[in-house]
Amino acid sequence: MPATQIFRLYETQFRRAQGSSIQAIAECLGNMNWGRRLMQAYFDLVYNPVYDFTTARTTPYRRWQEACLDKLQLADGDRILCVGAGTGNEIIRILKRNNNVRIVAIDASQRALERACKKAGKYGKQIETVKMDAQALDFPAESFDAALCVHLMDFLSDNRKATAEILRVLKKGGQFAVTYPFSEGLKLGVNLAKGSLGCNISSGRYGKAFLELLSGVGAGIVYLPLIFRSKQGFYSYQQLEKMFTALKPEHFQIEEHSGYQDFIVYGRK
Repeated sequence: MPATQIFRLYETQFRRAQGSSIQAIAECLGNMNWGRRLMQAYFDLVYNPVYDFTTARTTPYRRWQEACLDKLQLADGDRILCVGAGTGNEIIRILKRNNNVRIVAIDASQRALERACKKAGKYGKQIETVKMDAQALDFPAESFDAALCVHLMDFLSDNRKATAEILRVLKKGGQFAVTYPFSEGLKLGVNLAKGSLGCNISSGRYGKAFLELLSGVGAGIVYLPLIFRSKQGFYSYQQLEKMFTALKPEHFQIEEHSGYQDFIVYGRK
């Protein structure tokens, strides 16, 4: 894709976000406190419109997605819960591997879920979407065969509670793959840019390297607000090991994925 074209894509997304800002902010008003209103507005106006044109375009991100899905052995008919599904990038990866699974996607952003539905529709698949807080899943215990939660824990106030909820709604023996960051968002953007450059330049794809460099820089900007969180959102290996040992799944493993600055915790309930 020519550089001028990707610049137009960025410009179009920002214009759409700007044009809908008044409506989106109005929709955020209600019973939410100001912190939640601002976070909701940020996701609807900045993060979701821009994510697919920044982070999702980088090679390290796509490799990280595949690494997460490699942890789940999905069979036809499995009911899968995608927690923090966003605009549906992971859902598309699942459907490319197995189109005969049943997907339930939850997210705090209705706009993101609408985009996820459209993406799944292009693969001839209808998915169930529910606007829901990952820290209080409104599903009965033992409802799902597998659960996937990627790049969500950065944004939650109580990651342990969300993790416990994911395990609660899994069937006995159900599989899970959940990611937890080990560095802040700005460093992630820098790492994505460096990783993309290395992958593409070594393969002689200089044009793609330039475009992914832009995407990585954009990712760093998108994640910049995470630096100002009141609570640290990243983990050490020891902290994750302690948390999962206390939650007592049947077994779990922790794998470090340096390309995306995340730990992948996976196993069975």
